Parts: sequence; structure tokens; C-alpha cells
Amino acid sequence: MVYRLFRSPIFQLGYLMIGTVLLTIGLMHTSIKWIVGGTFLILLALYLYIRSQKRLKESCNLILEAIRNNDYSFRLPADALGGAKSLQQTLNEFGKLMGEQKQAMEQHERFYEQILSSVTTGVIVLNDQNKIVQVNKAATTLFDLPVLVTISQLKKIGGETIVRIFDMQAGEKKQIQFTTSKGEIQLSIRVVKTVLNLQPVRIFILNDIRDEMEGKELESWIKLTRVLTHEVMNSLAPISSITETFLSRKDVVNSPLYEGLYAIHETSTGLINFVDSYRKFSSLQDPHPKPFYITDLLSQLQGLTIVPESISLTSLVEPEDLMVYADPNLIRQVFINLLKNAVQAIGPAEGKIHIHAYMNKDEHVFIAVSNNGPMIPDEVVEHIFVPFFTTKKEGSGIGLSLSRQIMKLSRGNISLLKSGTNGWNTTFLIEFE
Repeated sequence: MVYRLFRSPIFQLGYLMIGTVLLTIGLMHTSIKWIVGGTFLILLALYLYIRSQKRLKESCNLILEAIRNNDYSFRLPADALGGAKSLQQTLNEFGKLMGEQKQAMEQHERFYEQILSSVTTGVIVLNDQNKIVQVNKAATTLFDLPVLVTISQLKKIGGETIVRIFDMQAGEKKQIQFTTSKGEIQLSIRVVKTVLNLQPVRIFILNDIRDEMEGKELESWIKLTRVLTHEVMNSLAPISSITETFLSRKDVVNSPLYEGLYAIHETSTGLINFVDSYRKFSSLQDPHPKPFYITDLLSQLQGLTIVPESISLTSLVEPEDLMVYADPNLIRQVFINLLKNAVQAIGPAEGKIHIHAYMNKDEHVFIAVSNNGPMIPDEVVEHIFVPFFTTKKEGSGIGLSLSRQIMKLSRGNISLLKSGTNGWNTTFLIEFE
């Protein structure tokens, strides 16, 4: 402490003043002793000053280097004297404030990252070189990728079509469709521009509007079906009733009119039954969900003997105690529709149907129903979920559309995967959120 006191600015000033006085007296009296003593004190004062300035500069460099390395815990010793002590205290306070600011910024970053990772909207941030700066979990989920590091990764999914969307500029909006292992995805894309770390970036906002579009389309079909069935039934019911009355009259039974009236009656009755089947599509019962095991449902399907012996039906449930929360009666109907379609597609030949149920990392349950029947033509694929569309002579065209409606009511989805997925010609994928 005494040593530091003799190096303090006060003593430096004292050495300088005393040395100057001694040197002046020595020069006036030509005294070598006084000249040497005065010169020594002046040089000592200059040496201590230069050394203190060097130490102060080193201290400043140390704390600046610590700040550059994001180390805001570094502190200068508080035992300096005079002005150096005041400056070091100021630098320490500055370091403390910077540390507090860093903690606040880190908390804000974690907060925004949590929000970004929780939203269902995909967000991708690109710099001017089209390199990914940031991407959230929803975006990687939309593209069915574990991680998204470069734009070129997306070529495997949709080729140049997807890659070109990242040439969009601020204010632009687009919609694209592509297929992943989870089925068809329909994205709405919007771009905004901002500055991040003093660099311009573009933020791509991605929303899967498939459910919304399908929901609106399904709602339109239901409304149309209700109107049509109501009008058709109102017209056919009297015709069937009147012809039935005439057919029971004795003067008609053996007359030439009988065959014509019988044909009208049979046709109207058939049309009534045909229209009545469409009512199932527009008046589906509300689901009564409850938890049930997938294995139990598959066992029930095995007992219905929907699949003939010429077709091998296998299943794999991972894990074996996999459960879903839905209406088991409605979900059973979905599987019945899919199995019937598979059997009809395979035909009389030998074939295979495989059901694979599993859970992904997001705890969504997926059930794939696959068969090795003929591939569905591309011109048919886009219409298979349209109500009343069928390629079968005796088909009603409501099986798959009804299945999609059931899955919508069950807060799930059903989609057709690309031909050849996992080695199967046809695979329908059921998803429970």
C-alpha cells in the first residue's frame, strides 16, 4: 500500500515540483549535488507518469478485449489511486452495464426463439446470398426434414419449383403444391424484408393452407349434396309412390302399361336408394371420441373378412400399445373404405395389403394403408377425394370423400402418397394430431 502511495499522481506531482526547485537552485549555485538530485526527481516523476499511463492503457485494453470476447464478468482491480482509480471504477461500471445488457438481450432472444419454435407458421430467414440465417421447427416440419441448412436440400422434395420461391422479393405472395412422405402440401408464402445485425434479410412466412382449402371444398360439397338430395328426393318420392299404386291395380297388372310402369317404379326406387346413400356424406354423425388401441381396431377388421384369402393382409404397430383418441366407429369405417378400395384395385389376382401404424417425434400418430395393386393414374389422383367421383361402374364415389370428412371431424387428415413410397404402388396415410 505504501509502495502504491509513492507511485500515486500526487507524489508524481510532488517529485516533479521538488525536482524542479532543486534543479533551479543547483543551476543558480552551480551545485552538482543539487542538479543531480533535482534531475533524478524530475526523471522519476516522468518515469512514474509514463508507467502509470502504460498500466492504464493495458487495463483499458484488457477490459475492451474481454468485451470483444463477450466476457462481461471481467473487472479491473479497485485498489488504484487518484484519477486511475476513478477511471477503473468507471470502466468496471461500464462492464457491469454491458453484462446486464447482454443478459437482457439473451433473455429476449430465448423468448423470441421459444415463440418462433412454438408457432405453426413456418419461418425461414435468408440473407442477400440466399443463405439460411434462421429457420424454425414449423418450417422443417412442413418440408418433412429433420434440419434445414441450405436451400438446395429442398430440391429433393420439389425440384427447382420449390427452390425458385426463394427468389421472391419483399411484398410478393405465392402458393405452391408439392408432395412429401406425409402427403400433399399446399403452401401460402409471403415475404417481408428487414435488417438483422446491420445486414438486409428476407423473411419467408410459410403457411400450410391444405386443411383450410380442403375444409372449404368439403363444406361446399356438403351444402351442394344436401340441396341436390332434397330436390331429387322430393321429385322421385311421388313417382315411386304413384307407380307402386298403379302396379297394384287389377286393370293394370295384365295390361300393356304394366311393363312400362314397372320400369319407372324400379328406376325411381333405385334412384331413391342411390340418393339416400349420398345423405351419409352430408349428414355424418358427430364423433364421440375416446382412447382406443390400434391393435384392437385391426383385430376387428380381420374379423370382418373384407379381404379375401387370395390377398395377404399384414400389419405392424409400433409400439404395440399405440393408442389414438378418436371415435372408433368412425375410424373403423375409414379403414373399411380403404380396405375395400384396395381389394377392388388388386382384383381377383393374388396381392398384398399392409397396415403400418407408428408415432413420430411430435407424437402424431400415422397409419399407412398400402397395397401392391395397379398404380393410380395421375389424371385420377387429383380427383380421388372429390365426392361422387369414381372409376368403378358400380361405385358411388363417396368412400374416400367420406373418409376425409371423418378424419377432418377427428382433427386428423388422410392423404395419398406418391406411387412407389416405401416400395408400395398405393399408400393412403392417415394422420392423427
